[in-house]
Amino acid sequence: MIVLSLSFTKQKRKKRILVGIGLILYSVISYPLLVPAFGELMALEGVVSLMVMNIILLIGGILTSIVGMFTKDKII
Repeated sequence: MIVLSLSFTKQKRKKRILVGIGLILYSVISYPLLVPAFGELMALEGVVSLMVMNIILLIGGILTSIVGMFTKDKII
């Protein structure tokens, strides 16, 4: 998902920053909402896998935002 967000927003600074912020917000908001479901279905392994997935999304969102800050605007 992170690779797709970087490839689809090539040379588009604002979109890349927005995608990064979206990934960060998704990872922070989805974790508390999904923990009860994963906890009931797969016990501790489900919660740990959810935690790892959200940490990867959070790191990807931070990296996408940082890359977006240093990306030049598209030259026409």
